[in-house]
Order: sequence, then C-alpha cells, then structure tokens
Amino acid sequence: MWQGILNKVFKAREKFALNLAKEDEEKPFLEHLEDLRTMIVRMVLTIILSVIGTFVFHKQLFYFIKLPLLNAGIVKTMEETINYLRSNGPAETFMAMVNLSLIAAVIISFPLLLLFILQFILPGLKDNEKKLLFPAIAVGAGLFLTGVTFAYFVVLPKALYFFEEFGRSMGVRQDWTLGDYITFATRFVLVFGIAFELPVIVMALVKLDILNYKLMKSTWRHAIIGITLFAAIITPTPDVLTLALMSGPLYILYAICIWLAYFMEKKDREMYPEYYAQIEKDAEELEKAGPSDAWDNDDYNPWSSNDENDDGDDDEGYRKKDAPTDQPKPPADSEPKKDSEKSLEDYSEEDQARNTGG
Repeated sequence: MWQGILNKVFKAREKFALNLAKEDEEKPFLEHLEDLRTMIVRMVLTIILSVIGTFVFHKQLFYFIKLPLLNAGIVKTMEETINYLRSNGPAETFMAMVNLSLIAAVIISFPLLLLFILQFILPGLKDNEKKLLFPAIAVGAGLFLTGVTFAYFVVLPKALYFFEEFGRSMGVRQDWTLGDYITFATRFVLVFGIAFELPVIVMALVKLDILNYKLMKSTWRHAIIGITLFAAIITPTPDVLTLALMSGPLYILYAICIWLAYFMEKKDREMYPEYYAQIEKDAEELEKAGPSDAWDNDDYNPWSSNDENDDGDDDEGYRKKDAPTDQPKPPADSEPKKDSEKSLEDYSEEDQARNTGG
C-alpha cells in the first residue's frame, strides 16, 4: 500500500519537474526515495535545533500556557496556579517543559517545514515559480497560526471552563497534574493549527491528481460528513461545543478549496497540456470499454432473450472460426473419450490395471 502511495506521489513530482521534455527520462524510484530521505532529515534537524532554542525560554512559554486558566476564570491570579497544578514525580516538570518546547518549536519552525515539503512535492521550480512559492508558504503558515491563535484565545478557555464547571456540578474537585495540563493544552492548540491546514492539504491532493474540481463538487455532502468525523476524532475533548468550533471553520475552508481547485486545475491545464491530454485520453478509453461490460450497463437485462441470441451467435462464430475447413470430420466412433465422459467402470478398470502392473 505504501509503495503504491509513494509511486503516486513520485509520478506527480515528474509532472512538475523541469525535465518534462520528451527526450528526458523519468527519475528512478530510488532517487525519489533519496529526495524523500533528504526532506525528512532536514525537517528533523530543524525541529531539534528549534527545540533547543525554545527550551531556553521555557519559563516564558510556561507563563503563556497558563494564561488560558486565567482567561477561563478558573484562577484569579497567576500565583493561584501553583496550588492548582501539581507535579507527580521528580522528572514530570522537566518533561512537561520539554513537551512544551517541542510544540513551540513546531509552531515557530512551521514555515520552514512547509518549505521543505513543498520543495519535495514541487521539484525543479523556475525562477518565476519560486516567486509564487513564498506566498504559498505564507498562506499555509498564516492558516496554521490562525488555527493556533483561534484555539488559544477562544476554544481552549471555553473547553477548560466547561470541564471545570462540569466537575463542580458533579461534586468533584479538579486536581490536574502539570504534565496532564501541558499535554492537553499543547495538543489542543496544535490540533487546531493542523486542522486549519485543510486548504493546503486539499490543494496538494489536487496537485497530485488525487482530487479534482469535479470530484470535490459532486461529493461535497460526503466531505461534510468526513470533516465532522475528522473533527470528532482529533479534538482532545468530546463535547459538542469544541466539535462545532472546529468543524464550522473547516466547512468554510473546504468550500473555498473547491473554487481554488477549479482555478488551479484550469491553470495546470494551460501549463501542462500534454499531461492532461493523456489523462483525458485514458478516461475516454475507459468510457469506451465501459459499455462492453454488461454488468456496468444500466440497460442490461440478464434474462433478456436478445442477450442469449447474441451469446449463441458468438459461440457459433467461435466454433466456425476454430473448426478446420480443409480436413473432413472423423467419424463419431473414432473419437477418443474425454476424461469428463468416462464412466466409473472405466476409472475402476484403469486403477486395477495400474495395481496389477498390467
């Protein structure tokens, strides 16, 4: 399965490479894998260096991650968080700060990570195309930061307030550990940032010819259900409010993606006419071959007498074609018996002859 997905991605890379001339050959599969390895190494090194840099400011980051507690009204002052958050173990505080630094590193280095991904998907860009790459990175980074900001200032305080009030209504005292709160808050923010990258993901699938405008327009109802399920799975909380706050913006973003797919496909058809001409040719061949399959034909009736006559004509035609014309047919008595026509007595006699060595 993974090899099939990689083959699809690697084939799309050839579409956007500079060497698309007829005399150029496609890159081998191993060379594409080498490019993929280079991209992964760059991303890992970028994240490691970013984590080292953000860990230096872990105190400032910890202050910002505690602000949603204050905005939700759970604590009145920052000093109260000392009594609200506790640590279970000697290393929990340190590991919580490492986790916080890691999420902050991903958020800060996201534009660079997106650049590495786009350089892999769109290799060999021309100078004028490279100018369009940076606005695309800015849009992707802007969407990511929009999701992070929206979750940090709007959704996360409401979610914390909801769970706090629900616990009090049940007569349960909230006693959160530092590690649990850091994991919950950082995952909450990061998930919203990734979810807001839906236009970038959809446009990448359009570029890879996995999606297109026609398919997206005809299946928008299915997309709404899929977005709702996606939001329900990735949201750290099971409440309906969080689900609505995440899925609502995604509906709007997907509607925008449909129109973007239309203009992108129109532009690609102008830039790569031979590529899309081949796709249309393959589609026409499939349409021509489709009616030959009776079960794909809406008008097909398996009990129709016409079909039986047609089948009989075909069988007769094959018999006429296979029958020899220059030799007379041997008499029926001289024809050997087929294995399927042998009786049980014949099989018994043969078996007895083999046992006696006759």
